[in-house]
Amino acid sequence: MLFIEALNRASTKQTDRKLLARGKPRLFVSNKDSVDLSSAAHQVKEIHVDSDIKEPLTASSSIFANLLEHVLGYLIQTNIQVYSPEELDLDQKEWKLFLQVPPTGMNRPQTQAGYGAPEVRQHPPAKQLIFHIPVKPAYGLATEMTLLVSPHQGSPEVPSFFYNLPKETRLPTLNTPYPPEFIEQQVTHHHILLDQDGEADQLSPLYARVNQSKLEEDAIPPTVHGLRIWKAKNRVLTPAILGDQRIGLVFIGHHKPLDSSIISDEERARQANNLYTKA
Repeated sequence: MLFIEALNRASTKQTDRKLLARGKPRLFVSNKDSVDLSSAAHQVKEIHVDSDIKEPLTASSSIFANLLEHVLGYLIQTNIQVYSPEELDLDQKEWKLFLQVPPTGMNRPQTQAGYGAPEVRQHPPAKQLIFHIPVKPAYGLATEMTLLVSPHQGSPEVPSFFYNLPKETRLPTLNTPYPPEFIEQQVTHHHILLDQDGEADQLSPLYARVNQSKLEEDAIPPTVHGLRIWKAKNRVLTPAILGDQRIGLVFIGHHKPLDSSIISDEERARQANNLYTKA
């Protein structure tokens, strides 16, 4: 994804004050980074992302998106680009996407003694992966950032790299156009959940609205079809990236997810129909 390079003085100073108020950046991975998948962790089972409810795409969110792109490229061994809605000319158009929050309770089904099926030998547990990425400013020394990647145990098939790759991996440097003072004040550790339960055409409501000249369908590997990347923070999952067979990977981390439980089935169907037919 393209870096957001416009850092005017007013917004930079305001961002600096907020970041400095947070205290020192985290330079380590703690046990608290494991996602709580208990039923209490998520009250909302279905959410939607609206084109109108979003934050401005900032330099900080751009760094996060590029960290995700950097790691995903390594995992799927493909030089694939993550787009923002703004890059696809979707920021001035109306659209809505409905998503299911990953299941939170992954309890094994109980079987009565003497009636259980023969135990099938399974994979060893999929492990979380930690990636260390040196993030280099426009000049000066790089700042190390880490990305913790967790598998979604409820997916039909957990990708093989959660079994085959080492627990920790150091990736090549990610170059940015930002000054070192800005890079040093960014959050240095992120945690994401990788979920492959989406439909291959989960971004179909955007097909008629996207800038077709920027699409390269032949270059989109099947690995990203239906991919969903969720950002885990304070035991809450929010969507960050969605993968689609025609559009590829789209970053929506600056769009605020909304509770869809208050929307009736009739209203949802009407809105979906409008998205397809509205000029």
